[in-house]
Amino acid sequence: MNVPVFGPVPSRRFGQSLGVNPVPRKTCNYSCIYCQLGKTTGLAADRNEYIGTSEVVDAIRAALEQAPDNIDFITFMGEGEPTLASNLGEMAKAIRSFWDGKLALITNGSLFFLPEVREAAMSFDVVSPTFVAGDERTYRRIHRPHRSCTLSRMVEGMREFRKGFKGEIWAEVMLIQGINDSIESLQVISSLIKEVKPDRIYINTPIRPPSDTKVSPPTRESLQLALQIIEGAIDLSSPEGLEFPANQDPISQILTIAANHPLREDQAIHILRKKVSPLEAVQILDGLVAEGRLEKMWHVDTSFYRAPLRRD
Repeated sequence: MNVPVFGPVPSRRFGQSLGVNPVPRKTCNYSCIYCQLGKTTGLAADRNEYIGTSEVVDAIRAALEQAPDNIDFITFMGEGEPTLASNLGEMAKAIRSFWDGKLALITNGSLFFLPEVREAAMSFDVVSPTFVAGDERTYRRIHRPHRSCTLSRMVEGMREFRKGFKGEIWAEVMLIQGINDSIESLQVISSLIKEVKPDRIYINTPIRPPSDTKVSPPTRESLQLALQIIEGAIDLSSPEGLEFPANQDPISQILTIAANHPLREDQAIHILRKKVSPLEAVQILDGLVAEGRLEKMWHVDTSFYRAPLRRD
C-alpha cells in the first residue's frame, strides 16, 4: 500500500524533512540508472490524480501533529516523479492553510514545458530539478526516459519557470563515474545550468544502492574537478547523519522510511536503539529481512535496508 507521508528524515539539502509521495511507488517517466528505488517497470507519460488531495493533506496534518517542532521542510519527492500528480498544486495550496513552514519540490524537471506544471510548482518555496547531461545522448543513457521526454524540453521548461518563479531553484547534478564526470561533460552541464539561473547548485553522487549495479560514484579527483568547473557548486556527496526523531513504534518507522529512502545499517540500528539494545536491534533487522519485509544490500562497502522491490 502506498504511504503518502514518511519521516521526518535527515536531508543533506533540506534539514529535517517530512517526505510526501503524491504518486504511487515507481510512477515515473524516467528509469534512472542511479535510482535508489529500483528500475521503473512501466514508464508513465500522463498526469493523473493518483492519490486524492484530501488523503495526502490529512496524512501530512496527522504527521505534523506527531512530529517534533524542528521540521525544516515538507518535501514533495515521491517514489516516482511528483509532477505526474495532476493535483500537485492543489495539495500544496491546501497545506498552506495550516503550515507556515517551507515547501520543497524535488523533480526531474521533465514536465516543466507544460504551463500547468509550472503553475503548480509556483506554490513551493524551493524547486530542485536534476541535471545530469548537456547532450541528448547522455541524458537518455542515464535517465532512460519515456520517449516523450527530451533534454531540450526540460531545459526550455525550466527557463520559462525561472522567469516567473519567486522562490529559489536548487539545481542538483548527479555525477556517475565514467558517464558524465569528464571535463567535456562537466563543461556542457555547467553551460546548461547557467541557462536556468539557479540560486544554488548541489553536486550529488549515488551514495545509495542504484538500480543498475554497475553505477559507481565518481572518484574524489573527478568530484573536485566538477566543483571547479561548475561555478558555485556545493558538495553534497557526504552521507546523511543519524538525526531521526524518536518514535513509539521504531519498526514501523523503519519500514515506512525504507519504502521511500533506503537506510544505512547504522541509521536503522540507531532508530531501534532508542527502544532496544544494539544486539536486539540487529536481531530485529535480520528478522525483518527473513520475513521479506526488508531487503539488505551493499553499495560502496556500506550495507543498506530498503523495502523489497516489486518484480512485476
